[in-house]
Amino acid sequence: MRCYRHPNRETRVSCATCGRPICTDCMVPTDVGIKCPEDAKLPRRARAGTMRPKQLAKSLLAGIAVALVGLPVVYTIFQIGFLTLLLSLVAGYGAGTLVHRAGGRNGGPPAMAISGISVAIPYLALLAPELLAGNLPAIRLAAAAIAVLAAVYNSR
Repeated sequence: MRCYRHPNRETRVSCATCGRPICTDCMVPTDVGIKCPEDAKLPRRARAGTMRPKQLAKSLLAGIAVALVGLPVVYTIFQIGFLTLLLSLVAGYGAGTLVHRAGGRNGGPPAMAISGISVAIPYLALLAPELLAGNLPAIRLAAAAIAVLAAVYNSR
């Protein structure tokens, strides 16, 4: 890796907030680790919820993966039956964790939206035939709501 501010310098250190590689001249020690000069200037509250384009792209890719992998997972959860609510809670929490970590653990509204939508898609896809037929499967709707809320909560 090479320092983002000094491309001619090799480094093995990266910013604790944004992950950019930084050299020894650029690193700023903080209470939560080594940071780049830009992130070290900002108070922690100012960084929460702001995502760089690369982090947003990684979160979106993780969200797409969650939606695709979620189809067989949700199908299996619905087939089990008696543990639907608990398994949905665990699946939503795990999906939120994946999206949150993929985005550099920044969280905030973008990560919450990506998590919620990517978890809702498989549930809605599998519930669509029943909903279009006029059936309202209360347990399955509750399971979907629990999963979405857990994902959103865990990626804030």
